[in-house]
Amino acid sequence: MLPFTEEVSLMTFKAFYGMTFNPFDKSIQVEHIYESGDYKQFSSRMEYFKTAKGFALLYGEPGSGKTTSIRAFTAKLNPQLFKVVYLPLSSVTVMDFYRHLAVGLGLEPRFRKVDMFHQVQEYIANAHHQKNMTTFVIIDEAQFIQHAILNDLRLVFNFQMDSKNYAMVLLAGQSAFLHQLSLQINEPLRQRITINYGFKGLAKDEIGSYLTSLLKVAGVAEPLFTPDAVEAIAAFSNGLPRKVNNLAEKSLLVGYQRKVRAIDADIIQTVQEDADIAL
Repeated sequence: MLPFTEEVSLMTFKAFYGMTFNPFDKSIQVEHIYESGDYKQFSSRMEYFKTAKGFALLYGEPGSGKTTSIRAFTAKLNPQLFKVVYLPLSSVTVMDFYRHLAVGLGLEPRFRKVDMFHQVQEYIANAHHQKNMTTFVIIDEAQFIQHAILNDLRLVFNFQMDSKNYAMVLLAGQSAFLHQLSLQINEPLRQRITINYGFKGLAKDEIGSYLTSLLKVAGVAEPLFTPDAVEAIAAFSNGLPRKVNNLAEKSLLVGYQRKVRAIDADIIQTVQEDADIAL
């Protein structure tokens, strides 16, 4: 098994290929995001959601680009018009959820659930009426959320006898979350979902341009991946951006070790076999 990051300096790897930064790292700036078919579909729906408000559903397999797309979308929102609250911890009790939400809104959580309920509702309504600000709550990893919390979500975002939408609530989770929502107990919430989108990952014909696009923003104009390498990455990753990034980064480390300027399918195969052994 070939050593990767433990024995090969990322700084040297970047210098060898003339990169200003590692474009396959998950911390890449959102302005450099590749606008895939998934991202464009998601963004267009979210633009409508900004006006409609209510509940939205985003789902897909792990590593399909959901959270990155959310980051890119929220980065473009005017902070004077949108209060974004990101809640990645969904495997909590109802009380903990209310506290988590209150803190996210910048509030000091009250002791009882009923008090926190009114506290949150008052904040959202006041933000809407007094500041023309929309509260945008993002619940990530929603597949772990309890049915009781899903029920309370419907209630806490109910304004003026369910006649007004003052907030946006985005439920983002793995595809298994669809089964949970399909249960009869969640029918009232499901009926309130304004938009939904399922991430499919990068299409096969997007893989090459995805790699080229990320390399370009890192200062690399020449192609580093041969056509057969792109084919191999597409096959091994199933189009999941996280897997594409992992394969690309590790293959460049191997390429540096071998002192080759182009990454071919043989290197991709080596990286994939190495990953399989590690599992």
